[in-house]
Amino acid sequence: MIQRKVQARQIHGVKVSRSGPRISHLFFADDSLLFTRASIQECTVIVDILNKYELASGQKINYEKSEVSFSRGVSIKQREDLTNVLNMRQVENHEKYPGIPFISGRLKKLIFDSLLDRIWKKLQGWKEKLLSRAEKEILLKSVIQAIPTYLMGFYKLPASIIQKIHSAMARFWWGSSDSQRKIHWKN
Repeated sequence: MIQRKVQARQIHGVKVSRSGPRISHLFFADDSLLFTRASIQECTVIVDILNKYELASGQKINYEKSEVSFSRGVSIKQREDLTNVLNMRQVENHEKYPGIPFISGRLKKLIFDSLLDRIWKKLQGWKEKLLSRAEKEILLKSVIQAIPTYLMGFYKLPASIIQKIHSAMARFWWGSSDSQRKIHWKN
């Protein structure tokens, strides 16, 4: 239905670059991203497609989880009108999709800081427990090393972040803490 509306020029989608193709939708698992111009006509077409999808599939659109965002050039009044047509809440930025924050440029530091925080919290939770060397090794290899894997599918981790992860793992392995430093032995 979306493709037909695009061919009929009822939905225009967005262009990623001047010479690139127009993108009207992206699907991933049970999530959908729909792109249109900020007009009542195109939003009405989207609502019509969603209503027909509900009737045909028997599935319901969860409008509580649905979000709409606008480019900078859309006025506040127009945003309110379109949000009412779509029956969705407006957000400035979509926080994550699917599990990856929508941040680019210098703000990527926030992504990597949250990654380091997740790793640090896991390690802190384990410090309280008395663990054997084998248990520590299993936790480090199966849990801590797996945490950045998904993010690495989207971003190249800076060497400084990798070094901080290695450092946190080494401190956990050797039993160091913020107040006490231990010697890290080498072969």
